[in-house]
Amino acid sequence: MTTTIFDTRHYNYPQNFMEIKPKLARLEKAIKKLEANLIDANDDANIELLNQKLNSELGLKVNYARELNPDQLLAATTIEGKVLVIAGAGSGKTKTLTYRTSYLLENGVTPKSILLLTFTRKAANEIKNRAKTLLTNSLSDEDLAKDKLPTDKRLNDITSGTFHSFCNMLLRQYSGLLGINPRFTILDTGDSEDAIDLIHKEKKYPAQTKSQAFPRKKTLQNIISSSRNRRIHIRDLIESNYPDIAVHIPIIEQLAVDFHEYKRANHLYDFDDIISQVVRHLKINDTFRQMLQNQYRYIMVDEYQDTNIPQKQLIDLICEPDSVSLMVVGDDNQSIYAFRGANYENILLFGETYPDAKLIKLEQNYRSTPAVLDYINALSAQITLGYQKQLYSGASISGYKPVFSRLTNETKEAKYIADKIIELKSDHEYNDFAVLCRTSFQSNYVQLEFMERHIPFIVVGGIKFVERRHIKDVLAFIKILYNPNDTIAWHRILTLFQGVGTVTATRLTQAINADNNSFEPLLTAKFAKKSEQLEPLYHTLTKANQAESVETVIEHILEFYIPVLKTIEENWRERNEDFRVLKNLATEHSSLDNFLENLALDPPNDSVATTSQPEEESKDKVTISTIHSAKGLEWPVVFVNSLVDGITPHHRSLDDFEELEEERKLFYVACSRAKTRLYLTAPDYFASYSGYFDKPSRFIAELSADEVTVETAKHPSLENDDPVWW
Repeated sequence: MTTTIFDTRHYNYPQNFMEIKPKLARLEKAIKKLEANLIDANDDANIELLNQKLNSELGLKVNYARELNPDQLLAATTIEGKVLVIAGAGSGKTKTLTYRTSYLLENGVTPKSILLLTFTRKAANEIKNRAKTLLTNSLSDEDLAKDKLPTDKRLNDITSGTFHSFCNMLLRQYSGLLGINPRFTILDTGDSEDAIDLIHKEKKYPAQTKSQAFPRKKTLQNIISSSRNRRIHIRDLIESNYPDIAVHIPIIEQLAVDFHEYKRANHLYDFDDIISQVVRHLKINDTFRQMLQNQYRYIMVDEYQDTNIPQKQLIDLICEPDSVSLMVVGDDNQSIYAFRGANYENILLFGETYPDAKLIKLEQNYRSTPAVLDYINALSAQITLGYQKQLYSGASISGYKPVFSRLTNETKEAKYIADKIIELKSDHEYNDFAVLCRTSFQSNYVQLEFMERHIPFIVVGGIKFVERRHIKDVLAFIKILYNPNDTIAWHRILTLFQGVGTVTATRLTQAINADNNSFEPLLTAKFAKKSEQLEPLYHTLTKANQAESVETVIEHILEFYIPVLKTIEENWRERNEDFRVLKNLATEHSSLDNFLENLALDPPNDSVATTSQPEEESKDKVTISTIHSAKGLEWPVVFVNSLVDGITPHHRSLDDFEELEEERKLFYVACSRAKTRLYLTAPDYFASYSGYFDKPSRFIAELSADEVTVETAKHPSLENDDPVWW
């Protein structure tokens, strides 16, 4: 009989389990169907076929059989048909995609027929650069002398990048065929929020009820975006997820319609539009669809578990012909982005979508010790639905079991983490350590303790570079120069000036659009009297419009904007430093549209990092991060804190089966970041406006006591010195 660490009888089961049983049955059927098509690299027949294939390709420059393990080799060399590769944590999926790219080129596949879709441009570039290095290093001196394989050019011909960058390219490249204006600008999430807020203020909607405040622009944008990505009616979404604002449903539904019409009228596309527009045209435009199907014959998709419904539709429409090769790579255990619209069903229903698809599993882990893997596998076994997988390591030394420790309060928990880091520091650098939290505020006590103990750290998260107020202001000037119809950018700039409010900004924007997008209305008397800065703005825009480089455009804008920034921000000097980064980025782009696209679709450094000593130049620092931000990363020593039921898993997920499953996967992702040591900590209780939580996380409680070392401690309520387990 398996002994669990804690008594699990007191944990409530999700209330909606019976409601979703039909869906779970469908998913389970699809999983079993694809499991039946598993290609096992250790099967004698498959080994023989693989050897025959490689022996018939003796002209290959890269020794794939030597560089890859059997499952990776199978994935890299299976280049026909539809294939799902389940790549467990730390199993080398990037390496597999790299070698598959190389293998395609070595087998004569035309680079222009290859499409590689990832979730960051960095990931796509990494795969292409590694493939380039791999192919170049495999050439003999004789081949190099003959320029037998010009890898630079061939790899540049591969279409690669994010879903958004790919669809943005298609909309502009085929604008004539699709009947759209190619000079559209892209609204980021903040811009979309501002647009929704502006429309709400300008439109004369029916009177709102006083019984419930109207939702803020951030909530409205999230509702409208989620409705589109998840293919759920706004009414159903609000009634399910936002019942407190259900009284406002009619207004929000109309606001969503008005928002869509506003974007079309002003040549604006938000992130959702970019993909959904391509999907719509693929469905209704036979010529467009056939052109893409004929061009892209070999398609690879990374992180397939993170795709949403429109992204899946995009892939399915291009890959509709049986002759198109499709390989998607992902890990259903790491589908943790439902809040962004990701649909975990996509990867589980792959066998239903493609009945003849094959399944390959990468289960050899190159990251964690066997002891840590045992715990990770135990967590995986608790996930209700998914592809069977058992990660294993080739390491001969088992290593340390994960350690669970429960402390009196959050302060003691933080001290425990600091003590462990200092204890282990003799064998590690600070950047070997990471503290991973369910939500960012759970790191507050840890940060304070690290400061007191002089432990250098960096906090990953915060405001993204392109979302900083002063950066968005400067980008608004550039957007106007590229698309004078961008009313959101106009409003952002005009309302910087004293004397210009929302009403004046709206009238002035309308006048500019009515005057064929000329800047002349800025000089008219009725507007010029509102602010003395409108005339200098006119001259700045006129001068910037004639500049020959993006960098020069920014210099003209900053000459005008920095004096404005001084009047509205006390820390303008600190903010001024970011403009150097912006100008450096500008030198990499030859046109305004290219510059704006890259910043919108693939912004630099995801976040502002907070450090314990801002002036400290050393990069040797402990990482403090949310679990979501840590996905894809790894550290030798990982701490996961605040493991109290109601915090991890979050209290809002406890009554919903699917949300609770995602929380379980989130914990799986956190633990699988650890290479050699994993520490799990929890305070005795957690009290907030949301409630009082005092049970250890069910994710800890439900596992066998054999999987983890539970550190004992003296409970303050006990008068004797007997250690206890909580």
